[in-house]
Amino acid sequence: MEWIGIIAALGSAASWAFATVVFDRLGKLIPAAGMTFFKGVFSLVLMVVLILCTGGFDHVSQHDFIFLALSGILGISIGDTLFFRSLQDLGAKVQVLYFMLGQVVTMLLSFLLLGEVLSIEEYIGATILLMGIIIVTIGKQEDHPNKVRGIIGGFASILCFSLSSIMVKVSIADVGVPTATFWRMFFSTVSIMFIGFTSKRFVTWYTPLKRAKTLMLFLLNVVVITYGGFLLSMMAIKHITVSLASVLSATEPVFVLILAFLINHERASKRELIGAAITIAGLLIIILNE
Repeated sequence: MEWIGIIAALGSAASWAFATVVFDRLGKLIPAAGMTFFKGVFSLVLMVVLILCTGGFDHVSQHDFIFLALSGILGISIGDTLFFRSLQDLGAKVQVLYFMLGQVVTMLLSFLLLGEVLSIEEYIGATILLMGIIIVTIGKQEDHPNKVRGIIGGFASILCFSLSSIMVKVSIADVGVPTATFWRMFFSTVSIMFIGFTSKRFVTWYTPLKRAKTLMLFLLNVVVITYGGFLLSMMAIKHITVSLASVLSATEPVFVLILAFLINHERASKRELIGAAITIAGLLIIILNE
């Protein structure tokens, strides 16, 4: 079953990369909170269709229900919001460092809270893989003021992401992936909707979607993210350790390089190619030791 988890984690990373490359301009038209909310709404519809086509909703115990709800609110609603605000304060270069730190925090928490331990070979492969990702993603960035709020927000966001992954692992053992994904999305969407109404910015969220072209691109983006990004990431956590799923999800920048070349004909630099090769080497070490 480990192979299912590995393929699912890599598929999730590729899906997020595809959405990033193709629909990056949507973020310039729709506010981040609005993107999160409407992505959640359309994703819920897609998940209901999938669930009805695969036999209906699974029974969810009160224990699992609570953890799925907390995971959605903590990881998607709060975590994403804190992370985006941190980027505004610290810049994109720091994003990479926090993202890599997040993988380490997830490994530590999964060991402390779940007792998950990887093999020596897997730890070596994970270290090499993360080094490759850092080489791929860190380049010349504009300087941003190092504000205290940004530092606190960055650390808080990675804690939210890591704890959210732990909660998913705890709750998904006896629940089907589609049902678990639905409830996680449901609670994150409801919490974002509450923020929208209380902040009185809801109207600005949906105005850009009145354009037919923007709406079609957005819907295609949601399909990729829902069935590829969210669903496969939940499947990965179900079948492999949280630590390994988190590390494999970090391969997204490599998929971005590949898709940017195939779709936008953007050539990678020597540094990016070297980083990609190192990442693949780390990935192979992990796979060959499963």
